[in-house]
Amino acid sequence: MFPSPDRPLRTPEVMPSGVPIGTCPAVTFGSDAAMSRAKEDVVAKSLKSGTGRFVAGIVLVGAIAGLAFVISSSADQRSWASAEGTVQERLRSGKSFSVKVEYPLPDGTKQVATLSENGPARHPGDRVTVRYDLENGKVVDAALADNDEAHWVAGGMLGVVILGAMFANLIAWAPRPRSD
Repeated sequence: MFPSPDRPLRTPEVMPSGVPIGTCPAVTFGSDAAMSRAKEDVVAKSLKSGTGRFVAGIVLVGAIAGLAFVISSSADQRSWASAEGTVQERLRSGKSFSVKVEYPLPDGTKQVATLSENGPARHPGDRVTVRYDLENGKVVDAALADNDEAHWVAGGMLGVVILGAMFANLIAWAPRPRSD
C-alpha cells in the first residue's frame, strides 16, 4: 500500500525493544522472559498506585467477610433440628436440580418442601435427612443435611481469593525499591 492524501503514511507501533509490531508474523519479538518481566512490572506498578492499593484492600476485606458469612451460615444450619424425610419428586430447573421432600415436624404434622440438591442425586422414594429452622412453630428455612458440600466449595473458593488478595496486598504495600 502506497501513501496517498487519503491514506497518510503511518509510523508503525514499536515494542519497548524497538521492533515494529506486526511487521512479520514469523518474527518473534523479544524473549518470553523479557515480556513476562515487562508485564509483571506493569502489574506491580498498577498495584502500587493508590487505586491499586484500594482495590486490593477491598477485595481482601470482601473475601474475608464472605468467608465469615459462609462459616456463620454453615454453623447456624448445623444447629437446626433434623428429621428423616422421603423424596417425592426430583425437579430440574436449567442446570440445577431440587427435590420435593416430605418430612415430619415435632408436633406430628407433615411438611412438604422443595429443597436444592447440592450433593448426590436423589430419586423419588429415597430417604434423606432434612434440617429445618423453626420459629413460633413454623418452618422458616429448610435444607438437605448434605448441603454442607456447598459451604465447603464456597469456603474453598473464598479461601483461594483470600490468598490471592493477600499476595496482591503484599505487592501493593511493599516498599518501592530505591533507585540509587
